[in-house]
Amino acid sequence: MTGMAKDPATQSPDIDKPSLLHSSDRFASLNIVICDPDHNVAVLVRNILATLGFNRMFIVHDGDEVLELMREEKLDFVVTDWDMERFSGIDLIYHLRKSLESPNRMIPIIMLTARNARKDIQSARDAGITEYIIKPFTAKTLLERIYEIVKEPRGFIICKSYIGPDRRRVSSMELPPDPDEHHNFQERKPALIVDKEVLQQVLMDDTPRMIMPDYSIKKKVGYEVPDILLINPLALANSEQEIKNVQDEFMVMMLQDVETLQKSFSALTASTDNAKQLLSAIQDASFSIKSRAGIFGYVRATEVAGQLHNFCRRYYDKDNPDHLVILEKHIQTIAAIFNQKITGDGGEVGRALIIDLARLINKYMKKPA
Repeated sequence: MTGMAKDPATQSPDIDKPSLLHSSDRFASLNIVICDPDHNVAVLVRNILATLGFNRMFIVHDGDEVLELMREEKLDFVVTDWDMERFSGIDLIYHLRKSLESPNRMIPIIMLTARNARKDIQSARDAGITEYIIKPFTAKTLLERIYEIVKEPRGFIICKSYIGPDRRRVSSMELPPDPDEHHNFQERKPALIVDKEVLQQVLMDDTPRMIMPDYSIKKKVGYEVPDILLINPLALANSEQEIKNVQDEFMVMMLQDVETLQKSFSALTASTDNAKQLLSAIQDASFSIKSRAGIFGYVRATEVAGQLHNFCRRYYDKDNPDHLVILEKHIQTIAAIFNQKITGDGGEVGRALIIDLARLINKYMKKPA
């Protein structure tokens, strides 16, 4: 590739290890790209899938790297986070589905994200996402969604207002087992790659099209798709253990990020000489916490770290002393969440922390961050 080196680290280092799913080695032939701004998170997802028999996986950290990889590799599906600095996961979905230059408009896309707001789920659905998984996630949940993609591919809809997989999940009993054996579908066109000419024609005549489900992945695996959740329960248990094994390591990294937040803020209040670098350190540490915390159930930490990152990037004014108060309150709240081990929504304690933070933001800003 031109902009991204093919470092062996971007592929699974376990490629030569025997799969635990000996009876489902066919899944090893699938090409997967994992896109996450946090390399450690991407490696965790890769290792979970490797434990379950998937073998050929690429790791990238931005949406434009996904597109670059797709120009050189025949990928079967994408697993992506939402929040990337330059080219976000939601932007990637829109580009793959709607851009005339899309390298594969119909590729299945799994969004793996800490965003759990209804509006975000709706936005991803409207953009043409295939599956949406909210952190914290289990290996079983991830595998169930992949199994749906392989076993029950959905039809693809193209119209002015929406381009993406059919939002209705149709049982395989209602679909032909092989599109090559059936030619009597008037409403469904044969499976095809929706190239720019097809898209331009649809947008020009405003005629919605339904493309028959794409069976290429199913053909690659084999029509009698083994249930990857039942083949080897030990493999699934090992994949779940993969998450537990790295939890302590991730906790150390997140606490280091909290320390970075605290030290950078202290330095920022003491002197403005390196204000730009210190603010950048706060922004980077908050983004790191936002990316990692949700995997292990620290939902409130993800929420507050995301607000802090957004505030630093969009609103912070070094000449406004009130903004230092807002920075400090965010950092104190994040530290309290980890110190008190507040997971999930945190119940009454978690809600009280968020309400207290919101009140302070409303007090010191004309518009909320």
